[in-house]
Amino acid sequence: MKEGSLLGIIRYDAKAFFIALVLHTLLLFVLVVSVNFAERPDMPHKQVETVQAVVVDSQIVQAELEKIKKIEARKKSNEKLRLEKLADKTRKEEHKQKQAQKKRKQEEQRIADLKKERKADEKQRKVEVQQLADLQKKKQLLEEQRQAEQQRLAVIQKKRQQEELARDNARKAEEEEKRKKIEAIALKKKLAEEEQQRYLNSSKMKKLRSQYVKLIERHVGKKWIKPASANKEMFCNVIITQNRAGTVLSVKTDECKGDKAFQQSVERAVLKASPLPDPPSADVFDRTVQFTFVGH
Repeated sequence: MKEGSLLGIIRYDAKAFFIALVLHTLLLFVLVVSVNFAERPDMPHKQVETVQAVVVDSQIVQAELEKIKKIEARKKSNEKLRLEKLADKTRKEEHKQKQAQKKRKQEEQRIADLKKERKADEKQRKVEVQQLADLQKKKQLLEEQRQAEQQRLAVIQKKRQQEELARDNARKAEEEEKRKKIEAIALKKKLAEEEQQRYLNSSKMKKLRSQYVKLIERHVGKKWIKPASANKEMFCNVIITQNRAGTVLSVKTDECKGDKAFQQSVERAVLKASPLPDPPSADVFDRTVQFTFVGH
């Protein structure tokens, strides 16, 4: 019996080991006794009985040995099963360890990836922070440039306003000067007209002007063609506009007492009388001549 098997029997079944030890001791004793009886030929009857006892005892021992073998076989089978279970358990443990190791490596890889991502994120964050700082700096620079531009434009605007104010003042001064000149000219003209009017209003000028109007009236009367409906009671106030040469520029009848034919005949006569006669004196010439034309 191998040492491993014997140790296995002792470890897992001490009772069976004890029985096997007793049987082996008994068998050894029987063998010794058998040898002793074989050396005594003078006692045949007792030898037969002894042989029979030995045979019986051998069968018992053989049966016990068979039992022991079966026990050992069962123990071996159980041990094999245990070892197989142990091996299976070991394989499972190894598989779990491998899985755990694989999982640990995956976790380590994940942590490494996370660290790498965190490092990349940190780097990106630093880049973004730097970009933000650059942007703020650029924004500040643009703001300073904008303020400087506003100040420059304010100076230009102020200068432009001053120039415009100076131009306005100059223009106003010029206009004021022109106004004063115009007023002076108008005043001078008015004074001259008033002087002329005073002159015209004098008795002599009134007489000459009356003569001039009568002259024009007679001249128009010569050109008048009396309509059939006209009579001595019909008259029209005639207003003539002429130039220096006496050319009639326009004629208008006003406050007429008469029919339409009479009014139109007077207007035609005035137009035919153009140019009008010269005044007896240049001082009595007037662009507008007014008289009353009476039918006859």
